[in-house]
Amino acid sequence: MNDSSSLEFNQSTSWDVEKKTDRGILKKYRAAYWKPCLIGLLLGCLCAGIALGVVTTQFIQDEQKSMTTTSSTSTTTTSATTTTSTTTSTTSTSTSTSTTSATTSTSSTSSTSSTSTTSTTSTTSTSSTSATTSTTTTTSTTSTTTTTSVALPSQCSSYTTNSDSTRNVADKSVTDCDSSAFSSTGVWIRFISPAGTMIATYDPGYYYCGTDAPGWYKDSYPTSAGSTVNGTVCYSWSGNSCLWSNTILITNCSTFYVFLLIDTAFCSLRYCTV
Repeated sequence: MNDSSSLEFNQSTSWDVEKKTDRGILKKYRAAYWKPCLIGLLLGCLCAGIALGVVTTQFIQDEQKSMTTTSSTSTTTTSATTTTSTTTSTTSTSTSTSTTSATTSTSSTSSTSSTSTTSTTSTTSTSSTSATTSTTTTTSTTSTTTTTSVALPSQCSSYTTNSDSTRNVADKSVTDCDSSAFSSTGVWIRFISPAGTMIATYDPGYYYCGTDAPGWYKDSYPTSAGSTVNGTVCYSWSGNSCLWSNTILITNCSTFYVFLLIDTAFCSLRYCTV
């Protein structure tokens, strides 16, 4: 009984000693590790502080240098003035443009302890003169006359001219007749001034054209060049505008007329002209 109790006591005591020994060894190891770590941490903080101080000092020096730099800029710009003048025979254009650009001046002053900045607002002045355009248009009109050549009959170049002024409707000076002035077959006659150029187309009344019973043409004249018409000449007497009559031919020779006249039936009958 005593021996077993003693054995148990010895074993218990042995375990306690071992535990105490292990604890002592662990404490020694812990003391050996934390001291170098603490020293390393202190050295790292010291290096970081030194580096931070160097960077801060450099930053302050750079800031002071930038603050002590004084810059002054002055810029003046003036644009060119352009004048253009163009003249043609039909169009005249004159354009004048004047433009003045802005002048900007900036002054900036700073020192180490304080900074002063002065700004000048740019001013822009623009003067414009609008273009004036004057246009003159001349229209030219060309008139073209086309003349068609017409073959005229032979009587337009082969005729007898008559300029007897007593045949005119205004003449009452003589008493004459055409009973033997031409022929029974007819003669181509062209009347010219002062007789006139045509046989009268109205009844002048008796005792005119140098005769008692004047003859006048009551039909239409030919209107186209080279054409010939057949018409009637009436003789006015005793209140009758066509108491006697005979037939004649008239040809249009473009610029004048020719008449194929025959002798009258008796005296005191005469062709009257205008």
